[in-house]
Amino acid sequence: MTSLMGEVEALARASGVDVDPDVVGQALAIIDGATPAMKPSMQRDVEVGRPSELESMVGVVTRKGRELGVPTPTADMVYAALLPMELKAQLNLR
Repeated sequence: MTSLMGEVEALARASGVDVDPDVVGQALAIIDGATPAMKPSMQRDVEVGRPSELESMVGVVTRKGRELGVPTPTADMVYAALLPMELKAQLNLR
């Protein structure tokens, strides 16, 4: 999670977005404060075989990284790992 957030931070900076120096730490503190039973919507979608926000949450990171020349190895791995489930969920809608 920290690595993926760091990649998003690097993309923001490469795009000229002024982010707080501790943006990743702040985001992790929010996540750490969540109740243990809380699940992100993307996880709930994947668990029940529904299409998720894979493209808009992870795919965009990989594409923007290639566009800006910013390495996104964690996002690339997460995207590759989840894409088969995403494609299967999309086929189940037809």
